[in-house]
Amino acid sequence: MDDTSIPIRTTPLFEAHQTCKAKMMTFSGWKMPAFYESPMAEHRAVREDVGIFDVSHMGEIFVSGRDSLAYLQHVLINDVSKLIIGQGHYTALLNEKGGFVDDLLCYRIGEESYLLCVNANNADKDFAWMQAHVPAALSQVTLDNQSVAWSQLAIQGPKSPAVMTDLFPDRPDLLLLPYAGIAAATYKGTAVYVARTGYTGERGYELYLPNGVAVALWEQALATSPTTNIRPIGLGARDTLRLEACFLLYGNDMDDGVTPLEAGVQWAVKLDKGDFIGRAALLQQKECGIPRQLYAFRMEEAGIPRSHMSVMRQGESIGQVTSGSHLPTLGFGGGLALLQSDVQVGDAIEVDVRGTLKAARIVKKPFYQAKTKG
Repeated sequence: MDDTSIPIRTTPLFEAHQTCKAKMMTFSGWKMPAFYESPMAEHRAVREDVGIFDVSHMGEIFVSGRDSLAYLQHVLINDVSKLIIGQGHYTALLNEKGGFVDDLLCYRIGEESYLLCVNANNADKDFAWMQAHVPAALSQVTLDNQSVAWSQLAIQGPKSPAVMTDLFPDRPDLLLLPYAGIAAATYKGTAVYVARTGYTGERGYELYLPNGVAVALWEQALATSPTTNIRPIGLGARDTLRLEACFLLYGNDMDDGVTPLEAGVQWAVKLDKGDFIGRAALLQQKECGIPRQLYAFRMEEAGIPRSHMSVMRQGESIGQVTSGSHLPTLGFGGGLALLQSDVQVGDAIEVDVRGTLKAARIVKKPFYQAKTKG
């Protein structure tokens, strides 16, 4: 997860992480907390109680104007026309070959305005790509990359509603948000957005905050610890939490050479909504056959799978691991692998763990049934 070739940035909570004695790491060009106590303890805290994450490295791009819907229908795979105000969904930007420019969340926050939450270190790339793909006929659309002005905090776990009650005591309606819903709110006199989303597999909320109030909200949330035992959570636990739920990570499980059909998110692709960038390539791939797909696997021998490790079946290479780790809730090693499409659930495979072939088996996704909608 480290990449020292990219200029390093910090979030507005950098000093707060140091106060919490975080072990810092470099991720996608950002100095971020890897863990505070330990990844294992923090993973359990989110599954059993509640934790707070700094995910301010994520990007925020606002799209508005009379042509905003038509434009988003042109560049995104999901059907944006189905979103009502206050609702969001998972979607993606594709290149002409059907590969991911990025995967993202799209929220409708007004009659003609939308918020796109894009991946770490992708905001500038995505914004430039989006600007370059505005059709001449859709001149009434405004793209505004506000990523540098916004922070994002995720409050995740079964006790997350209690934390939200402490933070927004005058807004009990926020607890009634449906999954993927979003609402405007006010924190210390500042306009913020609260979304019922997250990437842990647990019930939770993601808060979009102007930078000036991010530290105050972080500190107030942690001050509720006597009643909720809330803990700060680093990227180590975030990775194992999302992997257990088989949520994808851009740059690992997909990139500009992998299509949504290969990545297993065809449910988000609405081919019947009309034309969009990458649609022709997806139709062709669907007609000709999908050559490879993303599978879940569990280790049957001791060994921790990691990204880029080769996967073998009966002496033949069939692909490679895209994400792998020890899965704390399940108690075994496992992950996701991009493999040729004739693989079946139940197949015996081997993972090349540092030069030694270790037995593993293809299993049904996900490892952990997400409780996000509960």
